Amino acid sequence: MTPVLAIVTPLAWGFLIPLVYLFRKSLLKWAIPLFEFAIFAITLAAAFSGWRQYTLSFLGGWPAELGIVFVVDKLSAFFLVLVAIGGGGAFLCSYGRLKSGPWRYYVIFFLLQGAMNGVIVTGDIFNLFVFYEIFSLAAYLLVAFTMSWQAIEAGLKYLVMGTVGAFFILLGIAYIFMATGSLNMAILSVSLSQIPKETLTVIAVCLLVGLFIKIGAFPVHFWLPDAHSSAQTAVSALLSGVVVKISVYALIRVSLLFFLEARPNIFAVITAVGVLSVMGGHLMALRQEDIKRLLAYSTVAQIGYILIGVGVGTAAGITAAAFHAVNHMFMKAGLFITAGHITEDMKTRNISELRGLYHHRRGFVVIFTILAAAIIGIPPLSGFMGKWYLMLASVSAGNIVPALALAIGTVLSALYYLRILSAFYSPGDAPPARENPYWPFLVAGAFSVCCVILGFAPFFPPLWGVFSEIGICAMDRAGYVAAVFLE
Repeated sequence: MTPVLAIVTPLAWGFLIPLVYLFRKSLLKWAIPLFEFAIFAITLAAAFSGWRQYTLSFLGGWPAELGIVFVVDKLSAFFLVLVAIGGGGAFLCSYGRLKSGPWRYYVIFFLLQGAMNGVIVTGDIFNLFVFYEIFSLAAYLLVAFTMSWQAIEAGLKYLVMGTVGAFFILLGIAYIFMATGSLNMAILSVSLSQIPKETLTVIAVCLLVGLFIKIGAFPVHFWLPDAHSSAQTAVSALLSGVVVKISVYALIRVSLLFFLEARPNIFAVITAVGVLSVMGGHLMALRQEDIKRLLAYSTVAQIGYILIGVGVGTAAGITAAAFHAVNHMFMKAGLFITAGHITEDMKTRNISELRGLYHHRRGFVVIFTILAAAIIGIPPLSGFMGKWYLMLASVSAGNIVPALALAIGTVLSALYYLRILSAFYSPGDAPPARENPYWPFLVAGAFSVCCVILGFAPFFPPLWGVFSEIGICAMDRAGYVAAVFLE
């Protein structure tokens, strides 16, 4: 299974939809779900092929030194699975609400999926930037798709901050090419260690600043709360659950390949930004009355947890970060889906006005409760296990402060999620009668079940071994280089 198909198929569907609309509009209601199913299946097939052994594809048949190579290893396979599941869930929620009506929405949606797969499988740093910008552009458009003033403003803010981040990344890539004459990431993992330390520091700063802005880490997170809270429900779930994880993947890949041996002190910077994000995100979430903005600020904090795992710079840290990344995908996507449905029912996003919902929207409230308990870190749900392994990895590396931040963050998140649950379970007036939407309920319910199942993953060695292999593979720089050069 060539990884190129995981990129080309969604992009091709994105260009086919307008043609189907022009020549046979009635086919769209069948074509769009079939296209998404094909993307889901091909993305999973690419992931599974790379899980067994490195899967390589050389564009045009050129060797890695001269051409563009696409690589799937266990790290990229894991993130491909995350995109397939999270993207599939967001698609079901979108289709359940919009049907095949706004075909332009699905064009942007498929372009986003193809570009995300491109970031994950490319072995070329400039191509990573190109795919990054395609999916960023698609994300800006999806945020503003409803064309409300709030959504347009959020989309513009996202565009401006994303462009600043892209400029820093492009600058870092330009310096890399001038210093080494190459853009292949396997070659760079060797050659960057031979350039002057000062030059490497400038490159590292440019790449890290750009990626921190794209991730939405504190204190360069200004675009995230507006973008994630102003988009329609399925897009909010996609942005918080999947899109920010693509930036996490880029950070893991670049930092481990380029800087682990040549400039290891950058991992202390990643840890420090992670701690700031945990504390800043939770403290800002505490002040929110708008439930969707609260969830968005919670994403800033949860990204901080993942950065703490990456900053440890060990296989255990990457394993814990990957485990918490998939947990957060299920937890936050499910929370945005349930919160979006509830706020549309009540026609308000103010938490104090969401009273009495347990008696009238019991199914959604129960799902929200499970997901909130998971993200707070109530044992034995997946959020607790994720934080526990992040704490173990951090303490094992001698980092006590991040471990304390994890504990304090858990208490802070409990305060604001309990405030929401308190409103839901209090007496209140019934919302207007409305039929429960099928797909959002099913997707959010399935995600909550995944949070329960993943909570027991560490007790089953074969299942936990999957996550351990991701961490070991990510640290195996020599294995990545040897695979790309067919050694």
